[in-house]
Amino acid sequence: MYQNKMFEKRWINFSLNSSLSILSALLLIILASPVIAQNEHEHGDKQTEQHKSEDAHKHDSASESSMHKEDDSHSTDQHQHDEQTHNLTESQSEQTSPANANEDEHGHGHEGEDENHVEIDDEMARQQGLATAKALAGEVSLTTKLYGRIVLSPDQVSQVRARFPGRITRVNVNFGDEVKKGQLLASVESNNSLQSYNLHAPISGTITAKEASTGEVANDQALFTITNTNSLWAELKVFPEQASEIKAGQKVQLLNGDRKFESSIKQLLPNNQAQPYRIARVPIESTEATLFPGLLVEAQVIIQQETVDIRIPNSAIQRYEGSQVAFLKADGKYQVKPLNLGISDGRYSEVLSGLRQGDEIVVENSYLIKADLEKEGAAHAH
Repeated sequence: MYQNKMFEKRWINFSLNSSLSILSALLLIILASPVIAQNEHEHGDKQTEQHKSEDAHKHDSASESSMHKEDDSHSTDQHQHDEQTHNLTESQSEQTSPANANEDEHGHGHEGEDENHVEIDDEMARQQGLATAKALAGEVSLTTKLYGRIVLSPDQVSQVRARFPGRITRVNVNFGDEVKKGQLLASVESNNSLQSYNLHAPISGTITAKEASTGEVANDQALFTITNTNSLWAELKVFPEQASEIKAGQKVQLLNGDRKFESSIKQLLPNNQAQPYRIARVPIESTEATLFPGLLVEAQVIIQQETVDIRIPNSAIQRYEGSQVAFLKADGKYQVKPLNLGISDGRYSEVLSGLRQGDEIVVENSYLIKADLEKEGAAHAH
């Protein structure tokens, strides 16, 4: 019995120890599970990152390979394009080379200035009235314009009176007659001596007034007025802004329509009509019947003269394609030459660049060449 009790006691102790061991084991398992799960999770993340890295490496390798292929393809295409461009350039060069270039039917070239020219033989040029001259050194003048009118010279008007009072016994001329200096005009019988004396013309001219008739009494009145209508002057108005440039002795070209007269300023006078200008008086040495008092005139007054290396007539200058040009004659061709011009006097212009001394240029009817060039340009444009 004693033994049975001891066995039961031992059994109870064993059961207790076993239960404690089992509980301890369970407790260890419970505590260890999160750590194991975390480790497994970290291990899984590492594997995932490794897989991603491998995939990225593969993708980069594929992209790099694709880029190499595209570069190779682009290089090939570029090489082919360069070869095509080179071939096209060579083809164009061959087509436009001087050896293969053909002038058009009017003889116009295609290189540089040679494009703007016309070919005219000497006989055709003569028929068209084309005249040429050499571009040489000469004088060119600076000018200013004045305006005025033609008047009679006050020095060439004479009034004839009787020397002594008396009766007019004879009149030999009529109003409007032309008389010569010394010509007999009339006879007068003196009241004092009852003797007749003659009146003669003091100057040559025209009877512009007559107050004498046979039988009338002559006292101190003007019996005849004689005017020399061939002695004319131009009276030009000089305004304040021009006064410093205008001086006596300056050369003047007077223009009336298409007529020109050369003279010079003889006098500078104040205006007697209280107007804000001075009067420059210019004698007109001409016997043309087309000139008479009252005509309006324009004057070119030379205020400065210079000798220049190259001057050309203004008739040689044309405006073509927005530039002032002249036409150079060389080897049967008339070539356009753009000009850089300096001072001009209305007849000649200074050439600063565009021509050389001795160049032969068209100075008459140059507009015909301009018209031909413009016609050819319009034909090519269509």
